[in-house]
Amino acid sequence: MKYWKLLLAVPVVAALAMVPQDPSRAGGAGDPSLDDIAHVLPISELQYVTRQGQTTVVSARNVVEIRLIDDLPEGIRLELYYDNGDYSLIDAQAFHLLRAGQSTREVKLVRGKQSRMRFPQGIR
Repeated sequence: MKYWKLLLAVPVVAALAMVPQDPSRAGGAGDPSLDDIAHVLPISELQYVTRQGQTTVVSARNVVEIRLIDDLPEGIRLELYYDNGDYSLIDAQAFHLLRAGQSTREVKLVRGKQSRMRFPQGIR
């Protein structure tokens, strides 16, 4: 068998592997702008300031996930998911995560875009 014929294919395969992929043709799977940034932290409570200036406290005892929607023109939007499947949508000026307290719980924190909100599909 002539091995030199096999060696001719190596540069072609290497060149094809180095060609950048178009995210619009690949279905957006490689587009980092579509990915949400997630991190798990132990927190004891969430405090947020409403647009009217009132501070509200939510214990982290039942919270599973907090999503921060950060591409709104004014303020911020928080989505909260609870153990029992409940959902809260909060428009706020600011929020505070307290990690030291009587009881802490690991909560998933996600930062994403408005187009990727996880609003329950059954509710319209």
